[in-house]
Amino acid sequence: MPEKSTPRFSLPAAGLIIISIVYLIYVWDRIVFAIELVDIRKAYNFELLSAGFLATIFTLGIALTAIPAGFFVMRFGTRASLIIGGIIFSIGTGYTPLGFGVGDLTVARVVTGAGEGLFNIALYSFLGGLSYKYRGTFTGLAASLFGIGIFSGPLIVAQILIHTGKWETAFWALAAAGIAGAILIGIALRRHDVISDKTTGPVTLARLRHVLVPKNIAVAAVMAINGLGLYSFLGLYETFLRTAQQMDLVSASAVFSLFGIGNIIGGSPAGYVADRIGRKLYLLIALIGCAIFGAAAYLVPATPWLEATLCFVFGLGANSIFTNCYALIQDQVEKKDIPLGTGVLATIYFLVGSISGYLLVQARNAFGWDWGSVVIYVVPYLIAAVIMIGLMFSGRPVTQRGGQ
Repeated sequence: MPEKSTPRFSLPAAGLIIISIVYLIYVWDRIVFAIELVDIRKAYNFELLSAGFLATIFTLGIALTAIPAGFFVMRFGTRASLIIGGIIFSIGTGYTPLGFGVGDLTVARVVTGAGEGLFNIALYSFLGGLSYKYRGTFTGLAASLFGIGIFSGPLIVAQILIHTGKWETAFWALAAAGIAGAILIGIALRRHDVISDKTTGPVTLARLRHVLVPKNIAVAAVMAINGLGLYSFLGLYETFLRTAQQMDLVSASAVFSLFGIGNIIGGSPAGYVADRIGRKLYLLIALIGCAIFGAAAYLVPATPWLEATLCFVFGLGANSIFTNCYALIQDQVEKKDIPLGTGVLATIYFLVGSISGYLLVQARNAFGWDWGSVVIYVVPYLIAAVIMIGLMFSGRPVTQRGGQ
């Protein structure tokens, strides 16, 4: 029996605003542990290795749940997935100050990542289905919000810490805000307001095999390479500035803040440009740009303005690749399979991202920061550019229904 076509939908502005606010809370949840890591280490008497492990282990939760989350969204719909994902990651965040040691905190962090994975897949699938013609623009909305969250989160968490004097308060405040946001999503996104992305066909591994065709695997490879570049930069560039370039904390933080601003521009604005000039052409340009500017950020003299400019450009390029890889996979699969295609990319992206800092440190130990940056940025991004050239000659994307 053929599957029913996916119905058109409308979403009130209030619903989209609420989703955006909850996603900002999601971003703040993601970075609050890292921001308060010094205080958490003191409270639990953790070694640096254990603290660093806990700071990044949530990405494993996202990676492990991304594909199952795609199936969940396909089966139960966007509305339920956003609500449940928001509640799960909020519970994990709220439990963190109550943990007894590395073991249960690891579980809490992985649970937080699992909730974020479900919310992430539901959100990007939802935004990607808003419009076929302007898919990059709408998908980029979440990427721009991520940049805003990265920029604003440290300020908000710092203010909570200053006014309460307790590191635990920020976790509890964000957990409460996340649960309240999930409830508001349930109220604002009534069933007749949101696309029903359920289908009459079965949710099976056959669909996964249908998604894992060569052209989609190629997009996943590009996404993996960008995960290596973006997360290694995000995790270690400020350390490079303070150690190799001898910048003080204030100067290094000011330089690195431009990376967040670049992320904002690399969301919807970059998605719109890709919608206009062609997604694959845009990705090719961005990949070559990241190969150049990613390495240049480690190779140029320690001039703060120049370093800040390179941070901005690389942040723009890397986040726009993230945005448009999601949009491209959604171009290439049937609309009913968008959540699954998004889940495949998220799995690859966060798995590679979780080991990217380790790989950059290994490259630095073997070759130094200069040649190590060539190994981590120039070579992989140029390989991704070659893959994208192949995709440009691989045929037209799947014709989508239900979007404009």
